[in-house]
Formats: sequence, C-alpha cells, structure tokens
Amino acid sequence: MTTVQVVAHCLVDPLARLKGLRPVAFTPEGPVIQLLCPEAGGLGLDRWAVTKNQIDIPSYRRYCREIFGHHADLIEQFAKKGYEIEVVGVEGSPSCGVRSTTSGYTGGKIRHQDHDHVAGMGVFMEEVAKELDRRGVTFKLAETKLE
Repeated sequence: MTTVQVVAHCLVDPLARLKGLRPVAFTPEGPVIQLLCPEAGGLGLDRWAVTKNQIDIPSYRRYCREIFGHHADLIEQFAKKGYEIEVVGVEGSPSCGVRSTTSGYTGGKIRHQDHDHVAGMGVFMEEVAKELDRRGVTFKLAETKLE
C-alpha cells in the first residue's frame, strides 16, 4: 500500500527554518504533502527562537488550525482512497515536534535564556493530530531527528 507522507515544511524547504539551525537530512519516500510552516508564516523569517510554552496560546492554535484546513481536506480524501498517512514532524520543535518539543523561555527583553528539550508534541502537530482524529483519518506519527 502506498504511504503519503505529510511533512513539516522545513524538512523540504530549509529556508523556512530558524536562522542558525543546521539543515535536516530528509528524503521523502513516495508521495508528499508539504505542510505550511506556522512559525515562518505567523512569526516571520527573522523570528527568534521560541519554546512551546510561549506559543501555546489560543491565537497561535487557531492560526495552526486555519493553515492546516485545506491540507486536512486532501489528506482525508487520500485516506478514504486507502492510502496510508504518515505525519512527519521535527525533533525538538515547539510547533512540529512529535515526540519532543521545547520549554523554558519566559519572555522579556532579548537575552540568553536556557531552554529544555522535553517529551511531548509541538503545538502545530497537536492541532494536526486532533483534526485528523476528528475526521476519522488513521495516521502514523514520525519525527525526524536533527543532525
């Protein structure tokens, strides 16, 4: 059976990644649906690093749901045709982490702050999973590790 990979935007387009992060070695296997990057779209390409606790707010979640809607329509159709769906996120991302995300920044003036990588899903992937579950789409989750 063919698997459709639903991938975090930066896995295919490294220009959307936070400045200074290493590129991720990712080669799609089969058909791909590239998700929009909620951080680049919502915070811009010149954004600072953020942690999940900073973006886990109603307006960001609403934005994530809005940008995923059309993708969800297409994914639902593929699933109804019998394709397997695999959603691929990015390790340690506050938006697209599947098994790991970040926590710790507290806001304020720009200064060095430590943050931690913690177990859990990023905000966008939580919204993706909720919407696919709501639609009855069976899917697998995977996470690409940073190099």
